[in-house]
Amino acid sequence: MHDELTFVATQLESTCYVELNRLTLSRPYNFQLGYMKSTKGLRKKVLKGGIYLTLRQLFSAALSLISVLIIARRLGPANYGLVAVSMGIFYFSIWTSQLGLVVYLIRQPDLREDGAEQILAFFSTVGLGLCAVLWLTAPAFGWWTGHSEITAVVRWLALPVWFEMVARVSTGMLERELKFAEVGMIEALSQCANYLVAVPLVLLNWSYWGPILGIVVQCSVLLFLARRAHWVPWRWRWQWSFLKPALHYGLTYSASDWILSVKALTVPLVVSRLGGLETAGLVSIAIRLVEQLAMLRIVIRRMSISVMAKFVGDAKATRQAISQGMTYQALLIGPICAGFACVSTWIIPLMFGAKWLPSVHVFPLIAIAALVSAVFDLHAAALYAAGHNREVGLQNFCYVSMLWLGCILFLPSFDLWGYGMAELATIPSYFLIHRAFSQFSGSPNYKQAFWLILATVPPLIGSVFLPFGYNIGLLIASYGSLFALNHSIRQVPLELFSTWKTRTS
Repeated sequence: MHDELTFVATQLESTCYVELNRLTLSRPYNFQLGYMKSTKGLRKKVLKGGIYLTLRQLFSAALSLISVLIIARRLGPANYGLVAVSMGIFYFSIWTSQLGLVVYLIRQPDLREDGAEQILAFFSTVGLGLCAVLWLTAPAFGWWTGHSEITAVVRWLALPVWFEMVARVSTGMLERELKFAEVGMIEALSQCANYLVAVPLVLLNWSYWGPILGIVVQCSVLLFLARRAHWVPWRWRWQWSFLKPALHYGLTYSASDWILSVKALTVPLVVSRLGGLETAGLVSIAIRLVEQLAMLRIVIRRMSISVMAKFVGDAKATRQAISQGMTYQALLIGPICAGFACVSTWIIPLMFGAKWLPSVHVFPLIAIAALVSAVFDLHAAALYAAGHNREVGLQNFCYVSMLWLGCILFLPSFDLWGYGMAELATIPSYFLIHRAFSQFSGSPNYKQAFWLILATVPPLIGSVFLPFGYNIGLLIASYGSLFALNHSIRQVPLELFSTWKTRTS
């Protein structure tokens, strides 16, 4: 297991670079006198951090899968849809309420001695105000979706948003100090607390309140453990002279991510309104399955504030790294999603129950869209590292706009298929990020990633229409033909294996 995790972290280090910029800026290395020594130390920390984050992600994925199996099967699509709507609002509130200040806390090279206390004071006061706004606007969500139960649920989730904001000051300081093991342990334990509460309550017929109370407990445990691991003195007053530049930096850096986070509201505000809670539940479970199967992409994203800045000054090296990284992404995600799609028609009813079988229809389309999106993750990472935040924000805006427009156009007529069609309709938006990247580093080589995506599409689409045996044959034929006819694609697994053996020997 350790060797496998080392291999994953090694690939993160070699293909997904943005995190090193954060790690570099978090400590004042002397790059004129000690560049090689510092870089070697950073590479070791990035690799070590990748292992910790991958371990945490694997553990999280296992727990999440078990809980979803029990909770979704017990609740059914409609009640699970209510949970999905509420969770979408909750996570959107978390992602936007931090205002980029945690990013500033991690990346600022000359952080004031009381910098963490200032941000904590801001979260303590303004954060409570934001949560009060969420509590007061909860009836609007209930009215919009047509389900008054959502009002009470959203109000229960208002205080956990504040808990999360305060906890992230401590975990941000831990990440600034490169203590990934502590962060991973805190997050894993808080997630365990969630499932230890949610699953029994669901089994005891508490319905959708089980997962909601689980989130409340998770955020409470996260706050307790984070502040124990890194204590930040509590204060209520903050200084605008410090917060003004911090907010400017955080908002500038996070603006494009904010736009993308609006996607979290697609199911709560669009799907639930046009398709109802049952459709929202079916779409949410398909999205959740794609995310679990592509969990290494999440690790890459988190490490993506890590190695890219080192290559931004070298256009050729950046292009080569992006080209290689796209291929790795397609190879790590595509076959896994295609393989699951082949068995989805019997494994989803087996795991979740027959009522969840319609989610099989939308899973392949969501998986194709996620695969294309993963291929362009490193483009965004490179643009961030080069300071081209506006270009990433423009692509994110087009992506979300096309997704919502697609839902409005297709959901009323095609139901579940309509959401999948809306996901596919977002693919042209990635031309914007390709163009932005090409303008400052030149166009990367898409050939290998394209062929891998092309080989993934037939078994994904075939899973909806073909019997199990035929689709397995289609999967083998599709990838078999690709590896047999394309020499450069055959070299990719060999390169990965060679890199892994070199690092682990």
